[in-house]
Amino acid sequence: MFKKFTKLAPVVLAAGLVLSSFSTANAAVVKQGTKCTTAKAVKTVGSVKYTCTSNPAGAPAGLTWTTADCISAASAYVAAKGQYDGFTTSQNSTLAAIKASIDASKHSIDVLNQGIAATKTKEYIVGYNHTVSPSVPIKVVGVDAALAALNTHLTDVTAKRDNAAKQRDLTATTLAAKYTATQIAAWAANPVTAVSNPDVNVQNYGNWIRAYQGYDKAITSGQKDIANLQKVPNNFQAKLVKAQAQIDDMTKRYNDAIANQPTQSATIKAAADQALSVRKSACKVGL
Repeated sequence: MFKKFTKLAPVVLAAGLVLSSFSTANAAVVKQGTKCTTAKAVKTVGSVKYTCTSNPAGAPAGLTWTTADCISAASAYVAAKGQYDGFTTSQNSTLAAIKASIDASKHSIDVLNQGIAATKTKEYIVGYNHTVSPSVPIKVVGVDAALAALNTHLTDVTAKRDNAAKQRDLTATTLAAKYTATQIAAWAANPVTAVSNPDVNVQNYGNWIRAYQGYDKAITSGQKDIANLQKVPNNFQAKLVKAQAQIDDMTKRYNDAIANQPTQSATIKAAADQALSVRKSACKVGL
C-alpha cells in the first residue's frame, strides 16, 4: 500500500507544478486592455488594482481590465472638460444677456427721446382769458414755450404784487395822520371791514391789502405750476442720463468679457488638454 502511494507522489507533484504554472500565466493575462467578462470585477496584481469595465479612452472596445489610475485620470478629464464646456456656455450666455440689456437700454433711450419730442408739440394751458364769458384757456405749443409763458406771467404778477404793497404802505401812511395804529392794524387784519368803511382812503387801504394777498397767492400758485411743469423735461433728462450710464457700464463689461475670454478660455482648455494627455497615458493598453 505504501509503495502505491509512493508511486503516485511524482504524479501529484507534476500536477501541482502544472497548476502553479497555470495560475502564473493567468495572473500575467490581467493587464490593462485584456478582455474580461464580469463587469465591476476587481483583481489586484502586485500593487496594481484592476477593474473589469469599459476603457475610458475608448479602446479596446468592450469589457477589459482597467487600472485604477486610468479610471481616476478619466474622471479628472471629465471634470476638466466639463469646466471648459461650462465656461464656454456660461460666457456665451453672459455675453448674450449683457447684449440684451444694452439693447433694452438703447430702446429705453429711444422711447425717452420720443417722449421729449412729444413735449415740443403738445399743447399746454398756461392761464385763462377772463375778459370773455365763459373764460377760455390760454394754450401754447411745447413745454419750453409753456414754461416761458408761465415765467413771464409770474414776473408780471410779482410786479403787480410789489406795486400793491407799495400802494398799501403809502395809504397806511396817509391813514396814520387821521387814525390810530390800532385802527390801522385792525383794518390790515380784516381788510373786508376796511372796504365797507365810508372813508375812501380806508377803502383803498383794504383794497390794496386784498390785491396784495390775491397777487401773492397767484405767485405761489404760479411757482407750483412752473415747478410741476419743469418736472417733465427734468424727469426725461434724468432718465436719459441713467439709461446712458447703464449702457456705458454694460458696454464696458461686455468689452472686458470679450477681451478676457480668450485668455481664460485658453487657460481652462490647457488644463483639459493636460487631463486628456494624462488619461491617455494612464489608460494605455498593457499597463
